[in-house]
Amino acid sequence: MSSIEWTNDLERETVQHFKELIRINTSAPAGNESEGARYLADVLRAEGIESEIVESEPGRGNLLAKIQGGPEPPLLLISHLDVVPASLDQWIHPPFAAVEEDGWIYGRGALDTKNLVTMELMAFILLKRASKGKALNRDVYLIATADEEQGSRKGMEYLVRHHPEWFPSGWVINEGGGFYVTAGDKDYMLITAGEKGVCKATLFATGQGGHASCPPEEQAIEKLARAIEHITAYSFPEEIVGVGKRFLDILGTAEMDAALQDLRRYVLRNSVTVNAVAGGERINVIAYKAQAQIEFRLLPHVSQAKVEALLEEWCTQFGISYQIDSFEPGFESSLEDSELVNACASQLREHDPEATLLPILALGRTDGRFLGARGSDVYGFSPLLPQLPFADVLRKVHNHNEAIPVSSLLFGTKVIAETLRQICLDS
Repeated sequence: MSSIEWTNDLERETVQHFKELIRINTSAPAGNESEGARYLADVLRAEGIESEIVESEPGRGNLLAKIQGGPEPPLLLISHLDVVPASLDQWIHPPFAAVEEDGWIYGRGALDTKNLVTMELMAFILLKRASKGKALNRDVYLIATADEEQGSRKGMEYLVRHHPEWFPSGWVINEGGGFYVTAGDKDYMLITAGEKGVCKATLFATGQGGHASCPPEEQAIEKLARAIEHITAYSFPEEIVGVGKRFLDILGTAEMDAALQDLRRYVLRNSVTVNAVAGGERINVIAYKAQAQIEFRLLPHVSQAKVEALLEEWCTQFGISYQIDSFEPGFESSLEDSELVNACASQLREHDPEATLLPILALGRTDGRFLGARGSDVYGFSPLLPQLPFADVLRKVHNHNEAIPVSSLLFGTKVIAETLRQICLDS
């Protein structure tokens, strides 16, 4: 089937939707995502596509829409409408004005994720237009959520719990990938194929209390400090499995820059950080107890039992105790003959014949974790041109003067739209 004709009118339509979404202030924690959801619903209605807005509480709206299709595995396009706050005095242009200057559009959410909202909205609309009444070979869903930046409780977590019928097991296009990196003299585009797990725990130390003028031998803070010193210096071994193994197989012996070296460590190793410490109230009093909160970021196959075994070892060594506060396992998506991944790669090569997809685990946690847990294959893919490589994206996301090149917005829209066309319309 022939590709979509990308006219000037179509490009203007894409840019206009993006700017209108930027102008809707959906900053956390208030959110106001319902206004953004209503905008999307109006756009879809004009295309003859009905949608539903589900509010977890007033103003915290989530947009859900579906194009009915055939029996092939469904495809879900997910993104989030909320954005992090913006300090107005640090921006060269107002963060909710969508100012276009020198080929860039400035605005909070330009890269996280109103760009992806727009790309998926347009791909969804264009798929409907291209079908010309012909049934798709699979159901396709468009879902734009609230509250992702604050943990998803009023967004994806709420939806999955109260409206599970919208989330069949299938393929998911999500945030987190689509960025260029370079190894040696070759370009690669990142695609996420899973997320690390997270375990939060508290360490407890007890000792003898007393006056600072006569310190006891066994002090809680000293015991905890020795444990923290050991934990922060602990080096987890590399585990060459799953996504990490595929990452290494694709890169081979190519030279990696600092950003890629960081990614290599991320996809091959677990990590632990000490995030909060408490103990003692007065300068002249020896505290009899102290505690520290730590957080593990874990490769997808790591179980809670494995974390507990390590904590038992540490606590025995330093004479302290622990409790697990929460454990959320990671997940991996299939990379073996995935029709969706192959289609993404095929459409990327149409624009850049030399580029190769490079799978990683998502940095941080996304809405995708709720769908990965339900058996879906979740891939992070919001393609940008090489002019905004991965290292630059990291510097711009959540920062002042967040912006996206118009050319990259259109590029990502085209790649995702053509990918949907390839896998959802029989040739």
